[in-house]
Amino acid sequence: MSPARQRLAGAGRDRAAALHLQADARRRVQRLGLPRRLTLSELVARAEAALGKPIEVRTADLPGDLSARLIQRRDHALLETRPGLSDRSRTASVLHELAHVFLADHGCDHEAYTGLLTGRTAFTRSLDTPHEHTVELVADQLALHIGLLDPDQRTPGIFR
Repeated sequence: MSPARQRLAGAGRDRAAALHLQADARRRVQRLGLPRRLTLSELVARAEAALGKPIEVRTADLPGDLSARLIQRRDHALLETRPGLSDRSRTASVLHELAHVFLADHGCDHEAYTGLLTGRTAFTRSLDTPHEHTVELVADQLALHIGLLDPDQRTPGIFR
């Protein structure tokens, strides 16, 4: 097989794998039984029910280059976002952390985002692990439910 055909075959496999991962994320969110449209506050309430304790969403100075983090306490959870984020970036960061909750990822120690950039792409994300990639795809599906993303948009993704 020629190098050009090998590249095309590889691109086809990559595309098929990406579509499979997106379909899996869609199924995971469908199993949550969320209404077609809900507010971010309603989504946080659903996450609280899944977690079995209240989640306090607040702004806080975060270490390093973190944009958001979820801290588990015995009787509540803290979902903190960095000050100075745009509304869209803050919402996307909250959705990422809620995706961890809905995936029952309670003990996760992760750095959701690795650096603040400018422009439409608000962050580079740590997608080095398949798990974090899955979390991002689930967050994208949650974004559809709160109207942050348009389901007919050609380029899906919170930050695209």
